[in-house]
Amino acid sequence: MQATTSLPTGQAAPTGVPRPFNEAQRLSTLREYQILDTGDEAAFNDLASIAAAVCNTPVALVSLVDADRQWFKARIGVDVAQTPRDASFCARAILRPDELMEIPDAAKDSRFSQNPLVTDGLKIRFYAGAPLLADDGTAMGTLCVIDQQARELTPTQCEAMQALSRQVMAYMNLRKLASQLAHQSSTDALTGIWNRRAFDLRLQEEWSKHLRRLAPLALLMLDVDLFKSFNDSFGHPAGDVALTSTARILSQPLRTEDFCARYGGEEFAMILPELDMNAALLAAERLRLAVEKAPWPKRPITVSIGVSALVPRADANPSTLVARADRALYDAKASGRNQTAQFKDWSHALA
Repeated sequence: MQATTSLPTGQAAPTGVPRPFNEAQRLSTLREYQILDTGDEAAFNDLASIAAAVCNTPVALVSLVDADRQWFKARIGVDVAQTPRDASFCARAILRPDELMEIPDAAKDSRFSQNPLVTDGLKIRFYAGAPLLADDGTAMGTLCVIDQQARELTPTQCEAMQALSRQVMAYMNLRKLASQLAHQSSTDALTGIWNRRAFDLRLQEEWSKHLRRLAPLALLMLDVDLFKSFNDSFGHPAGDVALTSTARILSQPLRTEDFCARYGGEEFAMILPELDMNAALLAAERLRLAVEKAPWPKRPITVSIGVSALVPRADANPSTLVARADRALYDAKASGRNQTAQFKDWSHALA
């Protein structure tokens, strides 16, 4: 029998579903995987397909139980991406994380007989869900199979479902590890902000995005003034503290869409989407003053800032922004440091 896709999206089971005793921890652990609302991935789809084939069911899901919904990372036999948590079979399955929950006939089970997924939509009769367990035993959701005919799994099928659920978690853990490694490779070890590699990738992304929109894109290059003499006077450990503090000050006033990175040494770079030159100059001046007015323990720290902004063109590339901001930074330092300067033109000379 073909599974329908007309699942209810706004109804709840009459009695609701109890929450696990460790619900806050469970949701926090689920968030760490950064998997909710992500796109299709073959590994998860393949495991759901195998589960459906092994159990001979028209529907199989990799279901993750969020605060108020169950969201499907993989789905065989249905098209919707989520349903309300209070109508979810999987929300009950995670209450017993150490066992597979099997419902031979949901229409005869008092917990589910009035559930909208039983009375309408899929008209579920059979359900079996193997909890997906994080390393600490917390249940993230289930690998489940569904049928519109009452039935039971064989012992071999039960074992297969539990084995496949472990494989789903293995992929989730690999995915999480890959994300962590990617973040580490893109993060500056000293300051904790983005590094040059991450900056280059983000600048290319923003350039392409703004080229499509014909929107202005701004870039700031910032240099800590006289940093070598600071290191000479107070030592490299104090210099490291100064750089870390500078990174924190520069990051505080940022908008969500802005991007701050350590470009190299005592130099920082900042991408400011959707800002023209005037707006970028105002932002740069706020940053300069924030650094200047900070309570520095050794001696005052200041920064010089070069500003460039343009609407990307197809016949140019992101390095144009960097080169212009770098030229403006040179002018800011040549003007006496602790200055904000904008790019004017390549022939511009200091007065």
